[in-house]
Amino acid sequence: MIRASDLIGCELRTQSGKRLGHVHDLRAEAVNDDWQLVGLVVGRGGMAARLLGTSADPWIRGDVIPWQAITRLEDGLVTVRDA
Repeated sequence: MIRASDLIGCELRTQSGKRLGHVHDLRAEAVNDDWQLVGLVVGRGGMAARLLGTSADPWIRGDVIPWQAITRLEDGLVTVRDA
C-alpha cells in the first residue's frame, strides 16, 4: 500500500517513458467528511507552489496532473497516461 504522502518526491513519467519531473505536492478536495486526492502537482512551479502556497501567478501554481490520469504507482515512480 502506498500512502498519499509517499507520492511526494516520486518521479513522474508517461506510459511511453517521457519524464515529466517529480511530484512536489498533492491536491485534494473535501468529500463528505473525508478527503479525496484529485491531483499531483509537478512542473516548474510545483516546488514554489508547495513552499509559497497557491497563487494566481502560473509559475507558482505548477501543473496539476489529474488523479484519473495515473495508471501505475510503484516505489519512487508514478506513471500517467500518454497525452
